[in-house]
Amino acid sequence: MEPSNEQDSTHTLRCLEVWGGSESADHAASVPGLDISVRSRPFEGVAGGDLYLISSCSSGLITRILLADVSGHGEQVAEFSRQLRTAMHKSINTIDQSKLAQALNRAFEVIGNGERFATALLMTYYAPLEHLIIVNAGHPPPLLSRKGSGSWDPIDLDHPDTVKDTKNELRVGLKNLPLGIVGSTTYEQFAIPVHEGDRVVAYTDAFTESTDPNTGNLLGVSGLASILEGAGATENGHLAGDILDSIERSGATIGDDDRTLLAMSLSGGGLPTMGLGTIKRFLTQSFGLGHIDTVPNVAD
Repeated sequence: MEPSNEQDSTHTLRCLEVWGGSESADHAASVPGLDISVRSRPFEGVAGGDLYLISSCSSGLITRILLADVSGHGEQVAEFSRQLRTAMHKSINTIDQSKLAQALNRAFEVIGNGERFATALLMTYYAPLEHLIIVNAGHPPPLLSRKGSGSWDPIDLDHPDTVKDTKNELRVGLKNLPLGIVGSTTYEQFAIPVHEGDRVVAYTDAFTESTDPNTGNLLGVSGLASILEGAGATENGHLAGDILDSIERSGATIGDDDRTLLAMSLSGGGLPTMGLGTIKRFLTQSFGLGHIDTVPNVAD
């Protein structure tokens, strides 16, 4: 379904609902243990190359968050974004995100026809163990702020809290490239624990390619993180709007591109419970060790 544009309303996702799009957005959603807010603006026209999708399944045990950025901007790439949405929609319940990224990479080779590529961030929040499982296909890294901390740190393989799948660690070959560049690209996933009061922000490169008002240089990840340190928590669940307001107040010049901020606040409430055996099976499946993928044929 398409989300509402009402900033003050929060949409509670139903099980198996896929929520999002590539049009202008200013709204919030909630799932067990997680409040999500989105602020998105195409550079021109009503739709663009930025795409986000949020899905909740298994009675709220698993929430999947996808953010992608097709090269180019505005209406000229909106159709590529719509086709990528269809590909993501059909594969959104594939458990192993590395395999999901490989499937999307092959699909975008056809969609982009050698003319376009797309960066993508695939994230799964696993509520019972409060872990965020991530695959990054050439996208700027999400940023994490721990409860009580004023700092924002990139979530990547170098973060001290990450848990890597050492058995399947990729040591050779092309890996983690944007979608649609090389069909044989492989993707690795990792997990990071997140807890009540933590905040995570994902974004497209319009923000890291914004200009620092003091130096005239691009902000980059570290410059964006510095601005985020001035964005406090929000009571109405719209952290993305607060952060964008902070960026604008900083005087940074946002790049001429589609722009999307997707912010998550760990609420710690309404978490479902599971037995240890079920938890063990899911963690085994999430790292691709012997599970069977289910890729439903979802109509457009």
